[in-house]
Amino acid sequence: MDRDRKPERAVNSHSIDIIVPVWNRPVETRDCLVTLMEHTPGARLILVDNGSDRETERLLQEFAEILDDRALLLRNDVNQGYIRAVNRGLARAEADISIVVRNTSRVTAGWLEPLVAFAERHPEAGVVTPHLIQDNGGRSGAHRQEPAAPHEVSHGNLAVMLVKKELFERIGGLSEEMDGGVWCLKDYSRRAFAAGSLTWSVPASVVLYRDEILFGSEVRRAEALQRSMTLYRQKWGEELAYCLHFPQGADLNVVEQKFPVILTGARQGCQFHLLVRLQLYRAMQQAGFVDRHDNIRVHCLPRIMPERGASKVLAALTAEHSTLTAVTGIDGIPFPGAADAIPFADLARRVNSETAERYNPDKGAAICAGS
Repeated sequence: MDRDRKPERAVNSHSIDIIVPVWNRPVETRDCLVTLMEHTPGARLILVDNGSDRETERLLQEFAEILDDRALLLRNDVNQGYIRAVNRGLARAEADISIVVRNTSRVTAGWLEPLVAFAERHPEAGVVTPHLIQDNGGRSGAHRQEPAAPHEVSHGNLAVMLVKKELFERIGGLSEEMDGGVWCLKDYSRRAFAAGSLTWSVPASVVLYRDEILFGSEVRRAEALQRSMTLYRQKWGEELAYCLHFPQGADLNVVEQKFPVILTGARQGCQFHLLVRLQLYRAMQQAGFVDRHDNIRVHCLPRIMPERGASKVLAALTAEHSTLTAVTGIDGIPFPGAADAIPFADLARRVNSETAERYNPDKGAAICAGS
């Protein structure tokens, strides 16, 4: 049975709804809520008590009373599962932007503004995550790196994940058939992509997180993981890996022509390794291609004997990826050490076919036009 602490308001006066699903762990939950209160003034907290013990239930009631109209406390009498709790919170959110925060995460000063500013400036960004740093238990011991530029990622992270209301209204919540792990998150980003939305990471926003404690037997967890993986592959196909070689003489114009295909494939979950010379690497870095998507990795070949370097990288990637396919960056120029490399035109057809079949039946061929 679901119970609410207070009636839902007709209009949410806050611009942000923060959803915190909770199942026990009162110490970590208190730390999480204290940092949210300290560093997120003005946002409303939707606390989803997922059948917690009495100590945690009282803790959430206390915070709801302190926050008053800045809190909505929802109660499930039994643990209905983390994803169901997330979805219940998303369904009750009223603001244009919702942010899921795991109760073991701790936000830092200034964490919210970069996430919200990026989401508002980029209408295509439906899911946005911050830079997550492993929490070592000390409030001042976290290592901070100089923030990189925002970039696309393969999937979100339930430690902290922004979801736009308009995206939730189009595609619904996360899949409750999956176990709430990486395959569930990948599925949500694939569904978002099919609906025209992208998943981004904004490193200027910093949040501390702790690894999730796994419950249940190892056998059951393995079965749940296998079931989620199978469901994902039935919907979206295999996540393939490709290695593209750009030969001597290939310039930035060549990459710009090919990149729409590569980026679309990366958004479908495939991994791409681009082998380029130093001069082209520097040009790609300056143009923003090197860190564009976390499924795209650019390898700079050595100045001396770059062909041998390409063969070595290909061999290492082949050992790492059972599905790796070598691709010629420019059709007609062979891939060193890969006699079975396919031409780029074949890769473009594969990506177009996946787009047409699984993502956008009406416009699939047009998305990768110009390849």
